[in-house]
Amino acid sequence: MKNLLQIVVSTLLFFITLESTSQEQPNIVLIFPDNLGIGEVSAYGSARGITTPNIDRIGTEGIRLNNFNVEYSCVVSRIAILTGRYAVRAGAGAAGNGMTLYEETMAERLKTAGYSTALFGKWHVGGPDWEGKREPTHQGFDEWWGIPGTSTTAQNTMFDGFDPKLYETTYIWEGEKGQPSKKVKPYNLDTRRTIDREAAQKGIDFMKRNTKDKNPFFLYYPMTQVHFPTLTHPDKVGSTGAGDIADAMADVDHNVGLILAEIKRLGIEENTLVIWCTDNGAEMRRPWRGAAGPWRGYYNSAMEGGIRTPFVAMWPGKIKPGQISNELMHEVDIFPTITTAAGVPDPIPTDRAFDGIDQLDFLKGNQNTSNRESAIFLARQGYAMAIKWENWKLWYYYSTEEPDPNPDNLVRLFDLNVDPREEFDMKDFYPWVIPVMDSIIADYEASLIKYPRISGKASDPYIPPTLGSGESVQVYARSDRETLQKRSKALENPNFSGAWSTKEIISTPPRRGIKPERMPTLGSGWGAEISILHQPDNLEVERVVFVPREKQSPVRYRFELNGVITENEINIGRSWPAPKSTTLWDGNRLVISTIYSFISPTNGQLANSELTQTLWLQPATISPWEPTLVVETTRHAILNGKPSTNRTVYYKGFR
Repeated sequence: MKNLLQIVVSTLLFFITLESTSQEQPNIVLIFPDNLGIGEVSAYGSARGITTPNIDRIGTEGIRLNNFNVEYSCVVSRIAILTGRYAVRAGAGAAGNGMTLYEETMAERLKTAGYSTALFGKWHVGGPDWEGKREPTHQGFDEWWGIPGTSTTAQNTMFDGFDPKLYETTYIWEGEKGQPSKKVKPYNLDTRRTIDREAAQKGIDFMKRNTKDKNPFFLYYPMTQVHFPTLTHPDKVGSTGAGDIADAMADVDHNVGLILAEIKRLGIEENTLVIWCTDNGAEMRRPWRGAAGPWRGYYNSAMEGGIRTPFVAMWPGKIKPGQISNELMHEVDIFPTITTAAGVPDPIPTDRAFDGIDQLDFLKGNQNTSNRESAIFLARQGYAMAIKWENWKLWYYYSTEEPDPNPDNLVRLFDLNVDPREEFDMKDFYPWVIPVMDSIIADYEASLIKYPRISGKASDPYIPPTLGSGESVQVYARSDRETLQKRSKALENPNFSGAWSTKEIISTPPRRGIKPERMPTLGSGWGAEISILHQPDNLEVERVVFVPREKQSPVRYRFELNGVITENEINIGRSWPAPKSTTLWDGNRLVISTIYSFISPTNGQLANSELTQTLWLQPATISPWEPTLVVETTRHAILNGKPSTNRTVYYKGFR
């Protein structure tokens, strides 16, 4: 009898503890609008002059980030936020079939801690053949309602060439775990206007049910606005007087307000983490072109306007209110941050490469700095477009839809605090940044050997290859990555004076055929066109950096040839100590060593880096039989960075 009583008491205590634990676990609400640039939100400046009070309230009562980063486009961004991995790892190729079931979503990880999960809105990671194979309910969601693909398809039936006998009309779908999804109604220009409001109402019903049952819940609300066609709910049409996108933003904010009001009505504010962020930058298609705020560019680009998006989060009593931060954070960080907040015993998968970093203490305000120092921006094909480290951004292959006055300059470095619009290439003035960036990419490349990328054509069930079986992968091309040939002969008693250009003299007529891709290069450190005055005791190098309307002198470097240290102070937006240079002759080659000072991010102290330029004149091999100038440039390593050496050839004159 005593043993039976002990069993009964123990059982009751177990269920009481279980109920108490479930109540203590925070509810998670993740709201994820589509193609919404940072300039659309009033807290970030509101380019259209409208207000978004509900979105703003989240940031006011919690934290607002000014340097939140995402992948550049819809599918890859959704894969990244759901899996905590860069999307190229998960098989998001240029012609991919969607995300394999091998990928573990945050919904699946939250299910291990007893969460109810739901998705209402846009899925878009299951590929074209998703039905019955790669649905939300196959990857951690108990229920879903919305569109499996993109809002673009709402326009299909309006085109003259659309034949319903040949092409399937797109639908809004719904499904529950363990059951096949089913069609609800056509997705067209009418239902496009109402889908987000309906999804919000379904989210509210989901929260009600789980609050009543005392289940912790994860509500993923991936809105379809303001993706084109940007047609808003009928009760918001014309409401702002500022056009369709502004009206759609009014609806976005209204729907956010519905969710927040219900959280308050249910009395669960203190135990609910709300995150509102967007999948990529501003909508680019006319007539619904979005606003990127202070940045340039749109989604489908690694320009800041495509990858830096709004982020606000609130959790009363946990996230300190009124925080505004310019610290770097990436959407892959949301997975481990949410699972850590939820108390999941094993918050992240450990059997694969995982890119997310837990940012909970940073968001709470327990620390001023983010746990992330860098982020890589990778194209669908797998190559590196750009990388950000601290306030710096290095483009490995610069590309923008806007007219580019200098298309041959493929590698560019931007100081984002000084130059937020990415207009002034700084790589020749801060060469010490590049080795750090390269080392981060080198670590990523090495990870592809340990954890090979999943093919975009991979089918289920996907079985990962043996760890360490991947092949060496180079995710960027650049001339200094090529093996340097033996140095050419150096002319005796060289005089480097003259005008020099990297534009090659081609004396043969142009030939037909495929034009070879240009090899990105770091250059000599002096630009593509320079003038040199070589005197017995010194060497002066002049280059044009500024345009006349900027009323700045040409940039001049002076190097003493008698071993005296020379300083070349050039202000290009930051007041640093002037670089210090010394020279020496190595036979008929002139070696210039320059020390650059910088503030080390590790300790905030002044540190040094070195750039070495070796100059020689090599004899001509073809007509017009003029010698060429070779500059071999070595950027030495700092902060565990990766040094690099490249050669730049200059030809006589600006031709």
